[in-house]
Amino acid sequence: MEKKSLSLYLWLFKVNFFISAFTFGGGYVVIPMIRKYFVTEKHLFSEDELMDMAAIAQSSPGAIAINLAVLAGYRTAGFSGAVVSGISSVTPPFLILSVISSCYQVFRDLPIVAAVLKGMEAAVGALIVDIVADMGAAVLKEKKPFFACLMPAAFAGSFLFGINVMVLLLLCTGACLVYYYAANRTRGLKPAAAKADRPFKRPVPAPVRAEHSDYHPSNNSVSGMSVSGGHSRRARKDRKGGSV
Repeated sequence: MEKKSLSLYLWLFKVNFFISAFTFGGGYVVIPMIRKYFVTEKHLFSEDELMDMAAIAQSSPGAIAINLAVLAGYRTAGFSGAVVSGISSVTPPFLILSVISSCYQVFRDLPIVAAVLKGMEAAVGALIVDIVADMGAAVLKEKKPFFACLMPAAFAGSFLFGINVMVLLLLCTGACLVYYYAANRTRGLKPAAAKADRPFKRPVPAPVRAEHSDYHPSNNSVSGMSVSGGHSRRARKDRKGGSV
């Protein structure tokens, strides 16, 4: 068990170190990398959980990439996994910036550095479009019109009207809470409404099972003695008395 845990921690450190070292352009670029290693290859959590973690990482203070790495590590191996993932995701930018800061005056005027940064911007745009397409398809796959309309509304609020991302997140969260509250309340009232619309029916009494008695009209017997038999014996006694 300890060997398995150690191998899992080493894997978390290696993957998060690699993702942090070779992803440029912001925290959104980390999402497809997390999805590739944690969801597609290892199946450590689902696509829906990744979307929830991405929303939490974006709305939390700090860098999105580091927040998402910490959440993924916590979901995989608990608190220790979160610590390992956080350290491994912080180490590459710390080392790279330490080297660049010492040679910043030299790197700033090099044309090759500007060309590399422009190429990275194009790659980052492609990765963001890819993750938007995948996450949007996952939302549309649920076939819920409310969420299908919420996506373009949030995009229009950010792109057309310039609303702050934090405000959009709070508005979308409030809209989802109202939606789920209304849906659960409607679902809870459906059985009561159906019961109220049902016509009233008078209960039918259960048939009473007849108990055993000495008299039954079908055989005309009293206490086991036939009525017809009783009259015949009395007639014989009367004839005997008359003959005497």
